[in-house]
Amino acid sequence: MSANVDDASGATDDGERAEPPPRLTGYKLLGLALLVVVLVQAAFVSPYVGALHSPKPRDLQVGVVGPAPLAATVAKQVGFELVPFADEAAARDAIDHRSIEGAFIGAPGGSTLLVVPAAGAVMANGLTNEFGAGAAVAHQKLTVVQVPPLPPGDPGRATSFLVVMALVVGGYLAATISLVFGGGATRHRRLLALAIVAAVGSLVTDLIAGPVIGALPSSKFVALWAVFMLVMTAVAFSTAGLQTLFGPAGTLIVVVVFVIFGAPAAGGTVPSAFLPEFWRMFGPYLPAGAGTTVVRNTVYFGANEIGVALLVLAAYLVAGALVVVARRRTQAAGSADADAAAAVGSTVVV
Repeated sequence: MSANVDDASGATDDGERAEPPPRLTGYKLLGLALLVVVLVQAAFVSPYVGALHSPKPRDLQVGVVGPAPLAATVAKQVGFELVPFADEAAARDAIDHRSIEGAFIGAPGGSTLLVVPAAGAVMANGLTNEFGAGAAVAHQKLTVVQVPPLPPGDPGRATSFLVVMALVVGGYLAATISLVFGGGATRHRRLLALAIVAAVGSLVTDLIAGPVIGALPSSKFVALWAVFMLVMTAVAFSTAGLQTLFGPAGTLIVVVVFVIFGAPAAGGTVPSAFLPEFWRMFGPYLPAGAGTTVVRNTVYFGANEIGVALLVLAAYLVAGALVVVARRRTQAAGSADADAAAAVGSTVVV
């Protein structure tokens, strides 16, 4: 007496081979591919245009020192909040700790406007134009001072954001390539390989943006290398975790969330205070936003107010690593159980 069982090739009890599932070919496959292109294009248009098409102050605070009717008039016209300070030193300290985005110092002989181009050219230019126009109408002398002054290599004020986006792209590409070409690498070896690539990629990024181009100060080289490694490793590990959970769809999730939605919400080209509420709500909690905050504040603001952003990046790193390790263990256990069941089921009993 023997048991009839299905073999691994898909044969049935009657000896018939199961038909493979139908596959798209020809015009149907082409149509599906073009539909994906249109959807990805729409995904790009929606966040970039929706977040960046009309920047205006929505949650902006500007310091004020001394009697300043001009500042009150401009604040009412533009729509930002004035925060009083005892003196200019206190206002500068508040700028360094990222609690205000500029300051107006009133004085009888002429007023001073402190602007922060390192936090965004849109904001600095906007305050300069509005206060300049108001001072001209009131026939007041106004001196504009950049706090802190920008290095000659970063006149566009966007280097912090640009290097972070390079690290984000490098991180998810490293995870994707390791998935496709990694072969039978164990979970630990894959994570180790990603960590090594992040260390090297971060060093190359630091060298190019710093000593080679001069867009970042060489005095911050070591600190920035550490920050860059954290950003790239966080993206690589979290991408690997999503790929472990969802397969190839995990890569698509990363591209849509980390890049397509993460870039405009990062506060890089347009400061967070000028973004709509929807984008300001989640931008700081994506790798691009958290990374931009850490890099920018490390370079320009004495590494103040980076604690939350560091925790966000660390959470992506740890969560991704845990998913890769735990999921692979579960899959390995499930495979062993399946192999055992298959062995029992295929046993011929006489």
